[in-house]
Amino acid sequence: MAILGNAVKGNVTDRESGKVLTMEQVKQIQRVLLMVLGDIDAVCRKNNLHYILIGGTAIGCIRHKGFIPWDDDVDVAMTRKDYEIFRKAIANEYADKYILTDAIRENNYGKNIPKLRLKGTVYKTLLKVDPNDKEITADIFVIENVENNPIGKYLHGILSLVMGYLLSCRRLADKEEFFRTIYKDKDFGRKVLVGKILSFATLDKWAHWTESIYAMCKNHNSRNVTVPVDRRHFFGEIFPREIMCDTVDAVFEDRTLMIPKSCDYYLTERYGKYMEVPPPEKQVLSKYSELDLGKYKDLP
Repeated sequence: MAILGNAVKGNVTDRESGKVLTMEQVKQIQRVLLMVLGDIDAVCRKNNLHYILIGGTAIGCIRHKGFIPWDDDVDVAMTRKDYEIFRKAIANEYADKYILTDAIRENNYGKNIPKLRLKGTVYKTLLKVDPNDKEITADIFVIENVENNPIGKYLHGILSLVMGYLLSCRRLADKEEFFRTIYKDKDFGRKVLVGKILSFATLDKWAHWTESIYAMCKNHNSRNVTVPVDRRHFFGEIFPREIMCDTVDAVFEDRTLMIPKSCDYYLTERYGKYMEVPPPEKQVLSKYSELDLGKYKDLP
């Protein structure tokens, strides 16, 4: 989830509107997402690209050999170098099936996480605040290079944090009416004010500028990498390159997908005791306002 997504997810109040997914609906969504993951994997293997399952998708792979039972999304990551090849390949091979949006070339609604959107589907949840942001999606987190030089790394990190904060303010201001009903952070008013000051440029322009800062290190052999849009932001997401970029195959449902070679290290660093299944009260099903899987509803 992007920086604003993290902020919203951690600072929203429960809304009475919306319906809670049933477990059967979750399984239907998971079958569709499994197909999407299979297509990502096929394109990457065909083009000699690497990706990794991250976040809850990686936890599900290790702990459940597939999806976390109540999960309804998927997260993958790949280096920016591989992503630039992937976005062209997926457009060439699956133009009728997917659209891939990102902050630089496509309207991605002010988000710095590229989204692979499955055409002909509708799935609107709490955080999808733009009326056009409606499809079943796979989030693709871009792994960025980190400068070897400590001063360069520090400057890159500070710029990334500042731009990420400004972008989140700009997004709050852009959707102020919506967020005012659900956002409980005491700094909401100040962030909206900052966002309005920044409204001399469009939301997507700010996302474009932020993306350029994230990608400013061009050393594709740097010792460390980071995922600045992930929940711990630039400095908290720094890992040795081999941790995030060396991959192995692992069983995920009925597929073989890529995970970090040092997946236990990655997941322990990120989540602690990730093999412990949360208690029932923390196994939360998502709320949605619209769900239509179209022709993919009855996938086996």
